[in-house]
Amino acid sequence: MKAIVVAHHGDADGLEMRDIDASVPKGRQVLVRVHACGVCRRDILVRRGPGRPSLATPLILGHEIAGTVACVGDEARGFKVGDRVVSTQREYVCGCCTMCRTDREALCAELRFLGQEAMGGNAEFVNVMDDNLVRLPDNISFEAGSIVGCPVGTSYNAVIDTGDVRPGESVLLTGMGGLGLHAVQIAKACGAYVIVATRSPAKAKAIEELGADCVVIAPDGKFARGVREATGGRGVDVAIDTVGSAVFHEIRRSVMLGGRIVLVGEVTGQLIEMDMAMIYRRALTVKSATSTSRRQLEMALKLVANGSVKPMVERIMPLADAAIAHRMVEDNAVTGRIVLIP
Repeated sequence: MKAIVVAHHGDADGLEMRDIDASVPKGRQVLVRVHACGVCRRDILVRRGPGRPSLATPLILGHEIAGTVACVGDEARGFKVGDRVVSTQREYVCGCCTMCRTDREALCAELRFLGQEAMGGNAEFVNVMDDNLVRLPDNISFEAGSIVGCPVGTSYNAVIDTGDVRPGESVLLTGMGGLGLHAVQIAKACGAYVIVATRSPAKAKAIEELGADCVVIAPDGKFARGVREATGGRGVDVAIDTVGSAVFHEIRRSVMLGGRIVLVGEVTGQLIEMDMAMIYRRALTVKSATSTSRRQLEMALKLVANGSVKPMVERIMPLADAAIAHRMVEDNAVTGRIVLIP
């Protein structure tokens, strides 16, 4: 089969198209013929390296996969050849630990992440354990379905399960990349009053078209005052942040007494200093949303299937152009997802 392999860590020139053997599925493995695979910023980070002993060899990136079942292992359950499927971000979880049994398989100590510890979807075929696949509804294209498991599903996790957003609550969203674009739609589908903070005036109209009730434009990154003004001085019930440490203090200033903060991303990796009294005296709750469980993926697919959420696929490119796609993501040349087609 054809596959894009990380020949060496570093820049995108390290991605090479190669012919490799497709693995025969064993046990509970399902061999998926890849029809579409999204390009996530995590792919960029793994490609840049440095290499780690835990990485699969050969290293094939890609954890946002949609396709059809080509073959099943002799112990695989629930799937047959020809089924349309979409993956979680993982190739394997144990299914037995406390995390797996409490809808938190993204924290399984034995998990193998697709495109990292296991070969990913930048190929014509990929093997995934049966309990990391979900059926793809017929009215969702492979291109749209491929990104539901990562940016849509993780946004579902952040807004609904971790953020516990309720109808009528006010929600602040930061960072209008793949996560933010879908979090706006999901928060609106929950019946929330949605406020988005952005540095870019050019993005305001597009954000409003996604359903945002208020867009706070803050070129200097100081958006807390505008958020409080939009809520009558009260602050938001929930803030869902996909940026990280660079905006944490503005996030903290934007939430009401007893408000909830959900951390979903970290862009800069910078350290922050903080008086912890600013958290506990205001009774703030700070949580993080990590990845997507299989149940969350199933629920996110329902929102897409019924039209409540539109997967934001910005560009579809052939797998051979993977290096070009990586450079576009690194240069912030796209807002929605790039999807690669083998």
